[in-house]
Amino acid sequence: MRKTFDAPVVRCVRDALFFMVFFSLITGFIEATYTFGLLGVDIPPEIVYVLFLLSPFLLLIVPRSLASRPFAAVTASLALAFWAISLPLDTRWRMLATGVGSGLSLVFLACHVRQSAGDIRLNAAAAGFGVLLSILLRSLHAGNLLLTGGWSFVLGAALAGVCLVLVLAGLFSRPPIESAPESPKADKGAAPLGAGRAFGLSLGLSSVLILLYFGFTSPTVIARWGDVSYTAVTAVEAGALALFLGLWLGVPGFRRGLSPVVLLCANLLFIVGLAFALLLRQPHFTAATQYPLYAPDPNPTARIAFWAMLALHPVLYADFAVIADALFSGRPSPRKFTTGFGLGALLLLFLSFAQIFTTIYDYIPVVGPIFRNQFWLVMAIPAVLAALALLLVARPAADRGPAQRSQPGWLVAATFVAGASVLLAGLSSARPMPAPAGNSLRILTYNIQQGYSATGQKSFAAQRDVIRGLNPDVIGLAESDTARIAGGNSDVVRYFADALGLYSYYGPSPESGTFGVALLSRHPIRNPRTFFMPSRGEQTACIEADVDVGGRLLRVLVTHLDNDGALPQQRLVIDRATRGAAGAPLAIAVGDFNFDPSTEQYRQTTAALDDSWVTAQQRIVDPGASDPAVSIDHIFVTRGARVLHARYVPEGPSDHPGMFAEVAW
Repeated sequence: MRKTFDAPVVRCVRDALFFMVFFSLITGFIEATYTFGLLGVDIPPEIVYVLFLLSPFLLLIVPRSLASRPFAAVTASLALAFWAISLPLDTRWRMLATGVGSGLSLVFLACHVRQSAGDIRLNAAAAGFGVLLSILLRSLHAGNLLLTGGWSFVLGAALAGVCLVLVLAGLFSRPPIESAPESPKADKGAAPLGAGRAFGLSLGLSSVLILLYFGFTSPTVIARWGDVSYTAVTAVEAGALALFLGLWLGVPGFRRGLSPVVLLCANLLFIVGLAFALLLRQPHFTAATQYPLYAPDPNPTARIAFWAMLALHPVLYADFAVIADALFSGRPSPRKFTTGFGLGALLLLFLSFAQIFTTIYDYIPVVGPIFRNQFWLVMAIPAVLAALALLLVARPAADRGPAQRSQPGWLVAATFVAGASVLLAGLSSARPMPAPAGNSLRILTYNIQQGYSATGQKSFAAQRDVIRGLNPDVIGLAESDTARIAGGNSDVVRYFADALGLYSYYGPSPESGTFGVALLSRHPIRNPRTFFMPSRGEQTACIEADVDVGGRLLRVLVTHLDNDGALPQQRLVIDRATRGAAGAPLAIAVGDFNFDPSTEQYRQTTAALDDSWVTAQQRIVDPGASDPAVSIDHIFVTRGARVLHARYVPEGPSDHPGMFAEVAW
């Protein structure tokens, strides 16, 4: 039995499951913490919970715990328990459970690296398979990790249970790492690592985990970076990772060939690809910017950089193994090792805030504006730190044990998981069937508050049901960009499109730092473009596109103006809507305009376009819906268009009502 739980396959499965849980805990914790700031549009008191991420510093009190396998087993078990407990909880309690679980998992990872870093093969494999499992679970839900109810919750709890059994059995029964064939004893004659090298290697190790968390555990996030197919990204990322794992675990000569020079060159190519893929897609806003500023189309250089970055990303797993091996072999003192991991946790905290600030910079005095236009830089920093850590590796981390035979079974296993992910991603993708052509259009504008209700509960399914119940032909979404760590690396637009069988256009990419607008349609979407508007605070954007209804192109604009409903922004929307009306039987402008009927913005808009609520032949206000007289969500239509009926539905699953209208021409 002891040998069974010490087998490389079992250890790899156990560690891969824990990495998957670790990424899920961090994702859920940052998302839940951000949600309370989103609700209050300020820094919430719950922000103090982020101190859980600094838990590795607690090991300074008892540094010898790093070498205690019972302590590591208890820490891992508690982290797994808090993850399983967190899955069905509401946002407030989930924030607490995932916060405690994140802190415990960081402590366990410090212990685990200290005890097993010499096993270079399995450290890279466990991280890689952990990411593959994350990709697979997200493929079940259109790119989202929704293990919150029904069979999905049962699956999550079962995975936590399996990992818990393997952690307890494996950590208590496993022999010392030095007895493993590929895990040499630390060089007793060499001087222990100095503080600088120990800290640098620890920061490099954390940088790899940060990069994986920021994007690579969720292909839908990366798909949004490049505005490309989620299924294609899943295929390339999972395929490249499966090939790497097969070679890394199954072909000993492959590991020997990854000399420090080769590894460093691969890292440099990855960094260049990552930086250019993001920088070339990111609009740069300055005081001299001329508006409207249209989002740049992906050019060949950006596309080459994007796919090169994705294909080269497995170098991160080799980095993780080599850096962990260098830490193990260097024998830093427990205090140096613990301090290094604490600094790595501090780096995770800082870069998480930095990435969030690239969008909410206007709400964070003094510090926030520094991060505007810096999305690419926040992603590049951990990539550079991981590469610099390789310069601190004193010797090649090659295959030092006896020669081993090739083991193709690892490639088969990795390929199976990757293939299942791609298959599920493809099967879940929307397959729109164009609606029958007619001379009317059912329109919905809906601010979904990034998939959350007014009380801060995740409401993807409830908002989907609202849309399904109204059965609109065209939907304009506001606050729809969840494809970043603040939104749990989710994709609410894809979730709606896949569940309802709709065409979709996302609007601004995450690099632009907006809260997002999106267009969904039962009819094909033609000529979509995004333009940005002058903004005093948060960056605003507008979608302009044509909807093809039986060969007739109808102009649609979707926007979300800033908190004051700025008139210069609305004038651009009016201009684009009236231009579109000149060549189409109908033009509509929908969104959260942040102005009500008593304002100058409204008066100027209705001088050129009709308010569908005012001109509707029938008006309905559902019980619980807000008063239309103070509403800031509108559907404006071409002057003289016939509005059959209009309706406001209650806030309920969002903090805004849905506004619905049927327009004929």
